[in-house]
Amino acid sequence: KKLVKLIGFSLDIPCSPACTSQQTCVKGVCVGIGYLSITLTWSRAGDGDIVVATPNNRIIYYQNKGPSSSTDQGQLDVDDLTGTGPENVFWTRNSTVPPTGLYNTCFSQYSFNITANSTYPITATIKISRGTNATLTFQKTFTSNNRGYSACNSNSTTFMGSFTYP
Repeated sequence: KKLVKLIGFSLDIPCSPACTSQQTCVKGVCVGIGYLSITLTWSRAGDGDIVVATPNNRIIYYQNKGPSSSTDQGQLDVDDLTGTGPENVFWTRNSTVPPTGLYNTCFSQYSFNITANSTYPITATIKISRGTNATLTFQKTFTSNNRGYSACNSNSTTFMGSFTYP
């Protein structure tokens, strides 16, 4: 048998059933959209986690999903425990407008069969969207096992990037 390697080819998996008008399809999963959405995917199967720090330093992650005052009304609607994402934090158009200011995004490696190392790295991608338009993408390759939930800032080993809203 001949092995064919496709470089730069990605198969977008359709969502079934179809997503609502308040969602978009990412890798076969409907995720929430609204004023702001922050979506994480990663390169190999395992339990990776999105961590978002709002301008008010509210930390949104799997143990603080929101929407509530402790998340500035943002919410984590998808928490992938075994695949390659997505995980998604968003502010629905039916809720409070996201706070204005600087947001920090992080990727925490909760559990992978082989932890990230130089031989088996993990590449994480975060896409920030305002409405339905992707406006910014952060991508980082991790070669060590980095984990953290209490903070997400430019000094964190899990840090992916920062952006300002609006």
